[in-house]
Amino acid sequence: MVLKKTLAELVLMTIFLFRKGKQMGKGGGFEWEVAKKLSLWWSEGKRDDIFCRSQASGARFTVRKKVGKDTANQSGDITFSDAIGEPLIKLWSIECKTGYGKKKKIRDEDNKIVAKEDVRWDLLDFLDSSQKVTVLSSMWEQCKRDAKKSRKIPILVFRRNRRKKCVMLDDRVYQSLCGYVGPSECKTIFLNIPSVLQDGFFKIMLFDDFLFWLRFLPNALIPREKGGRERKSK
Repeated sequence: MVLKKTLAELVLMTIFLFRKGKQMGKGGGFEWEVAKKLSLWWSEGKRDDIFCRSQASGARFTVRKKVGKDTANQSGDITFSDAIGEPLIKLWSIECKTGYGKKKKIRDEDNKIVAKEDVRWDLLDFLDSSQKVTVLSSMWEQCKRDAKKSRKIPILVFRRNRRKKCVMLDDRVYQSLCGYVGPSECKTIFLNIPSVLQDGFFKIMLFDDFLFWLRFLPNALIPREKGGRERKSK
């Protein structure tokens, strides 16, 4: 029975990774970039190795879940490599998405392709696109689905082609964070598309602004020894 489960897990993992294809390779670098940024934020600029990319970009957690197994701290795209980062990963399921744009062919008078340009998706796709499922809603649904399986808070970090990193979170989570650190004063997009995003209201802001807004959160979550000293990682 154990052998059958192991084989089933291996087959599902192989299929899952194959379907990810090139996008997974592209996203892998972005995940490490996000992990480094989170590490610097968590350590007040002292370390860049506290967080890392989860095993197979969260694929192992997903596959093992399908065969009835749990995988500790491997949901989402980011996990911790040092125990000091565990409190954050126990709270947040962080999904990282980059790219997903398309190439538009530019033709000359003879209909020959002379160049290609990036066509980026954007938030207006919710209003004026003919897509049944927009890029951002698809990203969020995956983020929410993985977070639900691990009973964590979904946090989506995304970047369009040649643009800055952004973060998307449920408005209820945003309001809860406001209770800890006060309201954000950075540029924020308020999103309410009930026909597409059925959870309610959402906030989107630049990732750097998000981390600056929450710059005091790590001190509240990192375990402390008596006397207020930071507990050393094992």
